[in-house]
Amino acid sequence: MTSNACEIIVDRYLADLRMGFEVSPSEDGCFLSTPYTRPDGEGFEFEMRTLPDGRICMSDMGDTIGYLFVNGLTLNSALLASASQIAKTHGVSLQQNELNVEADADSIGEGVQGLIQAALSVSNLIHRRRTRSGSRVRFEDDVESFIIQNHVNYVRDYTLKGQRETHRIKFHVDSGRSLLIHPLVASTQADGRIWAERMAYRFSDILMADPHWQPVALLDDRKTGAEVWSARTVTPVEEYAIRWSERDQLERKLVG
Repeated sequence: MTSNACEIIVDRYLADLRMGFEVSPSEDGCFLSTPYTRPDGEGFEFEMRTLPDGRICMSDMGDTIGYLFVNGLTLNSALLASASQIAKTHGVSLQQNELNVEADADSIGEGVQGLIQAALSVSNLIHRRRTRSGSRVRFEDDVESFIIQNHVNYVRDYTLKGQRETHRIKFHVDSGRSLLIHPLVASTQADGRIWAERMAYRFSDILMADPHWQPVALLDDRKTGAEVWSARTVTPVEEYAIRWSERDQLERKLVG
């Protein structure tokens, strides 16, 4: 095959590829549908808009991370770190669960290609999902995923001083909310009572040192947990308690 024949093949390929892209207007710019697909066969769509400095911003609108979540992956700091590192290799950033790239008019083609490659590579993380149908997600992983979905900054395994001693709380949510969230799991009412008393002591000690904190004891009432966390079991920590089945209360605290 001659080099001229190879060039013709490439030209035809690029012409066919071009027909797979579609552009539709949006309020601030446009949406770009591509011929590239995720493992589930759905095509990638990106939003493009012009920034005040004239640069162009492209985003996957959170669809890639959302795809991983709805198809069985738990959103946690480890997963997001992997996605961020993958995106970085393609010149793309992960911000608030969205893949983003900014470029000027001369380099926007390279930006589009980088975003496509990042979305394809991050989507392939789906192969990490659990294959055993009976496997159970840890409650704290569900809680972390819920925090991430609400697009707030947080720190895992946060250590702070109370009036008497130092305590470790599973999640500290920043952004001016001062939330301290600690998941509680118990297999019996007796264990639940012990944990409730422990957390009540921790929270009381923390608040005596600094009353601006907003402690939350998040109770795992999934399945048999609903029986564990009876009114009597919860009593010691009741003023801080939110049941997982009523996590809309936590969401209101997260989003302010």
